[in-house]
Amino acid sequence: MKQGFLTHGRVRLLLSKGHSCYRPRRTGERKRKSVCECIVGANLSVLNLVIKNILRLTDTTVPRRLGPKRASRIRKLSSLRASTSKSESSQK
Repeated sequence: MKQGFLTHGRVRLLLSKGHSCYRPRRTGERKRKSVCECIVGANLSVLNLVIKNILRLTDTTVPRRLGPKRASRIRKLSSLRASTSKSESSQK
């Protein structure tokens, strides 16, 4: 991806020393290369980025409002063992 080209496809640019996406092998060498656009769209398969915390948006945790419905998850949440509850039910 190269900044400054507002298109939705690939662009063929003549790149020289100092441009990103290209390292010349000889002095003064230029090369025409196909460079991806700078607009993020559905046709991109890979996107490299850095994720940072945003103050008061991503660094705070919101408590859960609803609890689990499944019995095994309720037991897991309340730290009860499934084996003890099975043995108690078989004794009755």
